[in-house]
Parts: sequence; structure tokens; C-alpha cells
Amino acid sequence: MMLERIPLHTLRTFVIAAHREKFRATAIEVNLTHGAVSQQIQQLEQAVGCALFDRQGRGITLNAAGKKLLAAVEPALAQLERGIRDVQQLATRKPLRISVPPSFAQHWLLPRLADFHQHYAHLALEIDASLKVEDLSRGKYDAAIRIGDGVWSSLAIHHLADGYVIPVCAPEHYLKWKKAFNDRGNVPLMEHNVTPWQQWFSAPVETVATFNDAGLLINAAQQGLGIALVKHLLVKDALSAGRLMALAEPQKLDNSAFYMVCMPAAEKSEPVHCLLAWLKQQLHHQTP
Repeated sequence: MMLERIPLHTLRTFVIAAHREKFRATAIEVNLTHGAVSQQIQQLEQAVGCALFDRQGRGITLNAAGKKLLAAVEPALAQLERGIRDVQQLATRKPLRISVPPSFAQHWLLPRLADFHQHYAHLALEIDASLKVEDLSRGKYDAAIRIGDGVWSSLAIHHLADGYVIPVCAPEHYLKWKKAFNDRGNVPLMEHNVTPWQQWFSAPVETVATFNDAGLLINAAQQGLGIALVKHLLVKDALSAGRLMALAEPQKLDNSAFYMVCMPAAEKSEPVHCLLAWLKQQLHHQTP
């Protein structure tokens, strides 16, 4: 291969010399002697088979061949340096393992992950999306997002957002269902098993479907299968984007809210501290 003949250590020296247009200035930047720089350029020219610079007294100027090589080498070296930095960063990233409800992961966390990685690139976020309430004392997870009343013994508990609920439906059914909904008419109602419609209407109601996962309930509403009573926080993006329409204002029906929890010993660890700060920043404007 041609690359086997190229002394790769000379390429960076070549790029610097191309911009400095003096071997002496290049030597200072690469921490070599003037003679060593000149020798490296000669080695590179011999390897490629042609001169790369026009010599003019103490100065040098790229010729046509040198300009062609610079155009190929400079971005390649920059990409290589970026790749090495990325690998080094990956090797030093700190793990942050969190357990979250699937609905929170899909409808709130996932759309914001890019922002988290942008601000905390040194953290390797590992997400377990499950309905199972994990025992954090076992040490498998650093923190968890929970939806409930905020009473969990032996844990450090941080309130993130209140659990307002809101009735939503697909846009194509909004006009047809809104009046009937307000008049308590015949409309297809779907509910989450922890937030039944009975709480909203203060009376028993018939439903067409009940889900144990709020994420599935939201997806069903977006597909036009009925009106869903869901946590407002989980559908704010869909409401803003027009994928869902609200049939009433949000209401706080119980003490259920969103929390970040962790073991007290983990509360002040740098990864958990970063996670909590980011969550609070993201949720600062999330109240109804």
C-alpha cells in the first residue's frame, strides 16, 4: 500500500509548515530543530515522489502538489485527532445507571437525551426502563425516577414535578369528542390503572381499555383509539407538536408526583448530582 511508504509522523509537520511558510517557525511549534523539520519535509517529498514546496531564500511556499496534499491531509489529521479524543473521553466516562418507568423514558427522557449528553459528555448514562420498582440498596442503580406519593423509606427523595393529569385525544377526533366529553356523553375512554377516570369524574365510568403502562396509553390515544387520562408532564411534547389535543385543563387529583430517588450515600456523588441538576433545569418550566 502507498501509505506504508509515507512517514506518517511527517504529516503534522508538513501541515504546520504549509501554514507558517518558514521551517524555523515550524521548528519552534513542533519542538524540533530547524534541520529536523527540513529533513522530515524531505522524507515526505521523497515518499510522495515530488517536491511540495517552492524554496525562496529562507521562506517556503506550497506548490500545486503541496496544496493538493494539504487539502487531503489537514482534514484527515483533524478527524483523527477528534477520534482519539472521543476514545479517550469514552475510556474515562463515569457510569450513571438509572431505573425509570417506560413511559417517562419514552415520552420525556428520550427526546432530551441529546441535551444531557451535550452538557455531561463525561457521564455514560445507562437506562433501565421497567415497571419494576428496583431496590436501590442492592447497588445496581445509582438513582431512579419514580411516580408516587414520595414516601419511600431509607431513600433520599427529590421532588421533580407535580403529577397533574389531563384528558387527551388524537387531533382528528377532537371536535367530535370534545362536546360529548364535556357533556358526559358517549365517548371512548381509556385509562391508566393507577389513574382511573373515576378520580376525574368522581363517579364510576365505563372504559374501553385499561393499561398498566402510561406509555402504551399515550400511544393508543395518538392512534385515535380513545380519550386518555394521562400525566400532563408525559404529553407536553405531544401537545406542543399537535400530536395530541387536550379536552380540558390539567388537574391535580391526588398526591402522585415525579421524584428522583437514590440511596443517601449516592446523593452527593458527582454523577447523581449532575443528573439531579439537569432534571431540575429541564423541568423548571414544566408546570401547567
